[in-house]
Amino acid sequence: MEFGIFSQMHVPPWDDEHSRYLRELEVSLAVEAAGFKYDWSPEHHFLTNYSHQPAPEVFLSWVAARTKRIHVGTAITNITAAVNHPARVAERIAVMDHLSEGRVEFGTGRGSSSAEWGGFAIPSAGETKPMWRESLEQIPRMWRDEPYAFEGKYFRMPERNVLPKPYSKPHPPLWVACSSPPTFIEAGELGLGSLCFTFGTPAEIAEHVRNYKEAIKRCKKPVGEWLNALDDERAQSVAIGVRFLRLVTSPTA
Repeated sequence: MEFGIFSQMHVPPWDDEHSRYLRELEVSLAVEAAGFKYDWSPEHHFLTNYSHQPAPEVFLSWVAARTKRIHVGTAITNITAAVNHPARVAERIAVMDHLSEGRVEFGTGRGSSSAEWGGFAIPSAGETKPMWRESLEQIPRMWRDEPYAFEGKYFRMPERNVLPKPYSKPHPPLWVACSSPPTFIEAGELGLGSLCFTFGTPAEIAEHVRNYKEAIKRCKKPVGEWLNALDDERAQSVAIGVRFLRLVTSPTA
């Protein structure tokens, strides 16, 4: 078993942002000392009380600078082009990967509610899915191609060399947040690690995990340069948050 925490940055009405950020950092340092594997932090926007964490890469950079072993994971980075240009995401994750010397876990997603995606003038939740998929396919190319260029539906780039390239070769592990049954299957078929919200009974979650494992066996061409998969010799990893629990699969020992 590998354990982690979820640095959500809840700010209830009786709390304040500054104290919450400093306490979250203290917890991150404590779990590093206790031998935990992961510190995951999300990207959320405009959500009063639930999460005041719009910049997980900034928070996790502080964590990485104060620690030696713990893996810092974005769970998630919103990679829709309307929220974060994919080239800027590729640059920031690569910089974190260098400064942490390979301890970055790159979790992806597309926003959790209309309060978030609507705030960036995205017309519907359905539109975020192809936005996410387009960016997901391009970020590994940005880390690989010299130079890189793209003409897509949601963003375009003239020929440029996106720098720096990641410290991890060929790139950090790729993950996606899974909250609906079809996404578990899609994650496996794309060769992505699954960040699983535990909405449902243990039996329902077990079914999602089985579907994911079956799907990743079918993956012949991962969206990244390698499969972020759980093989039979590795343990499952449980990331425990303050408010909820996520089941994840780990690509590394």
